[in-house]
Amino acid sequence: MSEPEETEYGLVMPFVTVTSKGGPHDDQSYVAGWAMGALDTRLEATYPDAWNDMIRADCAPQADRIAMKHGYVAEFGPDQDGWVHMQLKRSLDEVIS
Repeated sequence: MSEPEETEYGLVMPFVTVTSKGGPHDDQSYVAGWAMGALDTRLEATYPDAWNDMIRADCAPQADRIAMKHGYVAEFGPDQDGWVHMQLKRSLDEVIS
């Protein structure tokens, strides 16, 4: 039986203003900011009843604040090699109002 292949992730659009490309912005911070901005925009634009995603573990505290901003309660799974499963559900306050 063969070993399962490890999933790899990469950028669809390269970031060119990060330090690894000679730019002024720290790579990891730039990526984290981009991901959290995308989460904020996605929740604002679609307002789903629930949302599931894998996010960087170090972004979980910020994702929790973004979720609260949009009326969600966030739950996070255990850290798996720097990533966590995030589940967002609308808060009871949002459902009642």
